[in-house]
Amino acid sequence: MTVSTSNESLRQQYAADKSHHLPNGRFQNPWPSFTLPPAMKFLKYTLFELGNNPARESLKEGRVPAVVPLDEQAITDPASLQVTWLGHASLLWQLDGANILCDPVFSLRCSPSQWIGPKRFTKAPCSVKELPHIDILILSHNHYDHLDWDTLKLIQQRFPSIKVFAPLGNRPILLSLGFSNIEIADWWDEFSVELPAGEFKLACTPAQHMTARGIFDRMATLWSSWVVIGPSGQKFFFSGDTAYSAVYENPAKAECPAFKQIGEVYGPIDLSAIAIGAYGPETMFGGMHANPEQAVRIHEDIGSKKSIGIHWGTFILTSEAIDEPPKRLALELKARGHAPQEFTVLDIGQTIGST
Repeated sequence: MTVSTSNESLRQQYAADKSHHLPNGRFQNPWPSFTLPPAMKFLKYTLFELGNNPARESLKEGRVPAVVPLDEQAITDPASLQVTWLGHASLLWQLDGANILCDPVFSLRCSPSQWIGPKRFTKAPCSVKELPHIDILILSHNHYDHLDWDTLKLIQQRFPSIKVFAPLGNRPILLSLGFSNIEIADWWDEFSVELPAGEFKLACTPAQHMTARGIFDRMATLWSSWVVIGPSGQKFFFSGDTAYSAVYENPAKAECPAFKQIGEVYGPIDLSAIAIGAYGPETMFGGMHANPEQAVRIHEDIGSKKSIGIHWGTFILTSEAIDEPPKRLALELKARGHAPQEFTVLDIGQTIGST
């Protein structure tokens, strides 16, 4: 079966819009739904508020997701489309006989150094050597909790010819890690990949976020979400790291239009992984990270039939209680008339299928 895009003319129209490119070669979120507080507010939060917050209290009380062993039978003999949550935004997708890894982070800390920085409070459910053969590696952006040098180095050593897909600007770091089969993408770019099961289509789609790995490279590389379509026509969506509608200086409550666009071009989506955590306080982080209520809107906008919540339960990056995102998610699903199983959360290491 040849994979086709549901609305190619509309995809081309959106691809022609380069308003996210700046003249200096950097990138921006081109929508009023993105705002950020001044840098001094972030500094004050980091110095005086981050160390004493509800997240740490919930950790002391053990209100964290369970970590379960990988279901080896399910992974060895997968359904036509299934996903295994490996913690935070790390995912093993299995679609039409292909194994696709997204944003793998297995290190103890998501930081430039393993001596300092946010530390895991839940273990990774496996190591790189315990993964099945990986056909495709997808990266959403270069933040340390999504692009982890040590993990990627181990993946490159185990799978030296792996196909890697990442947004614009990430080729240098991937080359320095030793990867050679690299595709770098702008928003709305599509790629066809031939695997033994047939032709897979990967689409780099927009997200509302930002990037940096140091002091001087802010917005120097692009960020994205991804849609993958298998030979059977089944599709999955990976949000990466995204926001939906900033709180700070957004009185009109402008919403990111990208997800409705993704739904128009690629929807409906069979199975999605959508970020639900790292949003508190929302006046600080609402421009970068969606809250659970907004995650439900993303689920609706893209036309997802079934979704799981990611980007929570692994690192303390912000101040909401660790178990708050799934609780708010459940309440919002009920409020908007969705069945609980339509958008759920998993144990770390758990596998779920699209049906």
